[in-house]
Amino acid sequence: ELFRIGSIEPSAMLLDASDDFEKGAPSSDEAARAITKTGMLADAIIACTEAATREFDIKTQKRLLTAASYGMHFSYKDGSGAVMGGPLTGSPPEAHMRPTEEAANFVASARKIRVMNALRDSKVGLVLTSSQYDAITPTGIIARLIAMKRPALATSICSYLQLDESVQSFARASRAAAYVISDSSKGQTDGQTAEAAINILNEDSSDVGAKGSTIPEEHNRGAFASVALAADRAGRGGVAKLLLMRETSTADKVPALLSIGLFADAASVAVAAKDTDLTFLCLVEFQKYCKVSADNQKQAMSTFNQTLVTKFPAEAVNLYMMYLASNQDVKYMMNLYLRKEKFVAAGSAMSKLALDTENTKERIAMVKEASRVYGLGKESVFQKVSADEYIDLLSEQERLRSTYGSYDVAPESSSITTTISSVIRYAGTKPREAHRLFADAERLAKRYKVPEKRLWYIRVRAFSQSGQWANLRNLADSRAKNPIGLKPFALAAIEGKQPLSEITRYIERVPPGEERYDLFCEAKMWQKAVEEAVNMRDPNRIMHVRSLCNSPEIQQLCEEQARML
Repeated sequence: ELFRIGSIEPSAMLLDASDDFEKGAPSSDEAARAITKTGMLADAIIACTEAATREFDIKTQKRLLTAASYGMHFSYKDGSGAVMGGPLTGSPPEAHMRPTEEAANFVASARKIRVMNALRDSKVGLVLTSSQYDAITPTGIIARLIAMKRPALATSICSYLQLDESVQSFARASRAAAYVISDSSKGQTDGQTAEAAINILNEDSSDVGAKGSTIPEEHNRGAFASVALAADRAGRGGVAKLLLMRETSTADKVPALLSIGLFADAASVAVAAKDTDLTFLCLVEFQKYCKVSADNQKQAMSTFNQTLVTKFPAEAVNLYMMYLASNQDVKYMMNLYLRKEKFVAAGSAMSKLALDTENTKERIAMVKEASRVYGLGKESVFQKVSADEYIDLLSEQERLRSTYGSYDVAPESSSITTTISSVIRYAGTKPREAHRLFADAERLAKRYKVPEKRLWYIRVRAFSQSGQWANLRNLADSRAKNPIGLKPFALAAIEGKQPLSEITRYIERVPPGEERYDLFCEAKMWQKAVEEAVNMRDPNRIMHVRSLCNSPEIQQLCEEQARML
């Protein structure tokens, strides 16, 4: 209907009026005003604009757009304050005015036509209709141009249409990658090629950008890594390294470094970003690389451990050690510790695993291995001696269990104190073998250099716990020098709920004073406690007994004695 001869459609009449205006005919103005009076001018403008987008001939496109532009001069301002052009910057009353719908549609259609004409060029060969353009969307067209190896045109279209920044970054990265792998860059040094690629990535060619302006760094996140990967695949490893130095996105930089084989550098970047997941990814990928590169598993792990210790950051090594510590097999962890010459840590790892082992023979074998590892270093002499003594202790416990035919005589323990106590307590169940058991306990104490004072405490507690009160009495009456006094004997008798005569027998042998007073109070021998407090001439202790005792007679005695003092 638009191009039909004699058509009376508003769009056809507007096109004829525009043609007459271009020829200089005065009747063009009257024809345009006649369309305005019918109220169909806006529809005519939209029809001409839409028809221009559907045309393939450039001259016809210009003719239709000229007609639409001519018609907008007669719809300059509507009642809602909309104007044909952009927002006015003049006087304040006009500052609120906005473009009309026809004007905005005209600008968008003009951009669309220009892009489609560029795509239809014989050098490009991407011929699209307006409907196809709308269905694919500008973002899809950019992707197709890049797939067709037309990144320069894709970059220009992105800037012209002011597409999303992520799409523009993708187009710039594709263009930079194409330059890096092109023949024109082969005669350049790595520095020159990298600088040219960086200029492409940072170039701002949009309409709104000033000449020579650059893209902010946050808009190029991931772009440098993408170009670096392309450079590495093209055999330009130096260019890839220079480009990755400009990458600001850790999530993109670390995988790129891993792809080009810079595992230690990738781990350093991940550690600097404090990203545990990326750090562990670096460790896993490097371990895979070692296994693929090596001829056998042993050689792969040797290379992995050596490189991990010498080139990876300490935080990455510690993370790997934490991972190994969560596994039952400590072989790899010990190998890594030995590679780092941390003999104390390696022996401790084996010792910890030995303590978690239930089988005694396996435990002894593991502790022997730990002792051997401790012996490799000069700073682990104490740990080696401790491990050797623990092995001897386990052997002694096994010998005692075999000799007396009972597990209770020496349960598995890492404490010599617990072992001696178990032997003495077991004597309470085997009175006929008590003499031999006491001799074994004495021998263990001498062998492991248990102090005499601790040995007496062990005996007192073991006798009281096993009910060997006669042996406790004999120990208290022995002629051997008592290094702990009789207070522990009295407390053991009190805790064992022995008769008061037995308790008194020990307390009376305690030197007069505060200790004897405390023991009488502990045994609830209130009258004795009052007498001791009177001897000490301490009224506060007398009243303390009164507060503890519920007997009226004792309370009255305390009041009388306190008044006398």
